[in-house]
Amino acid sequence: MANINEQGNGDRNNGMDHAWPGHVDYRLGFGSEQVSDVMWRCRVLRAGKLYSTSLFATKDEADEFAKRLGESEPDKMFNVEAIKAASVWN
Repeated sequence: MANINEQGNGDRNNGMDHAWPGHVDYRLGFGSEQVSDVMWRCRVLRAGKLYSTSLFATKDEADEFAKRLGESEPDKMFNVEAIKAASVWN
């Protein structure tokens, strides 16, 4: 007879709830290997007004984005800055 614990799920989970965030393996895709408290924001300005904002995991990614977009759209200004990830994600 199986041993039923308080959650009623028997021995198969060894009394642990595997749905808690501490047990979840998040696979976030590109850039997720570089987990940091800092993110990089690239603001694109056109005629002094905010045109768009993009977020990046590394400064190199943000700089490369600004460089490539600047080559194709020379009328825009770019501002790359470090921000705290907590200001983006809660």
